[in-house]
This record gives sequence, structure tokens and C-alpha cells, in this order.
Amino acid sequence: MRQTVFVFLLIATPAAFAACPESMSRDPTFVLLAVDEKALRPKGAEDFSFIGDSTTLDQVSAKIGSPDGAKGQNTFVWCLADGTIVTIASRDGSDIKFVRVGSKTIYKRK
Repeated sequence: MRQTVFVFLLIATPAAFAACPESMSRDPTFVLLAVDEKALRPKGAEDFSFIGDSTTLDQVSAKIGSPDGAKGQNTFVWCLADGTIVTIASRDGSDIKFVRVGSKTIYKRK
């Protein structure tokens, strides 16, 4: 069984996750992941517009940086500087099922 494993640093400075709202930390399914302050970061929701049917989570991480958190096993969260929350869900940890910016779905696999 092939699974993609994301490896993230487990130690972070507060600046690395300052954009995530406090309410997310009260969600028992949300796990804050440590992201290096010097790591590549998305500048806005439009950075996620390249995602299509063949895009993988590894490609997303390579292009815009690692997620700030995870909800459950296959849902990843990016907290943008303007307070926008981008959520990417996957069926198996590598493909992309859907992308949401706030509550609006911007991509859904057909």
C-alpha cells in the first residue's frame, strides 16, 4: 500500500503560525503543524488556482509551501496572512479531492 507521508518540523516559532485563527486551535480535529519562517508561503488564495485533476499534494507543497495545519488524516489547512483559510482535502493523502477558500469551493475533482 502506497501512502504519501508529509514530513514537517515539529518545532516552530509563533510567527510561523500567527495567521491561523485561535478558534481553529479549539477544534479537536485540528493539528497545528510547524512551518519554518523562511519556508515558501502562499501570498493569497489565487496561488492555489493552478490546482487541477492531475495535481498532487506534493506538487502543491513544492509550489506554495507546506500546510499550517491538518484536520484529521487527509485534510490540510493553509492560514494566509489576510486571515483567509484555504482547505485542501484528499482521499488518500496524495490526490486532491477539493480546495476551499473560506467556505467557497474553488476546485472539486470530477
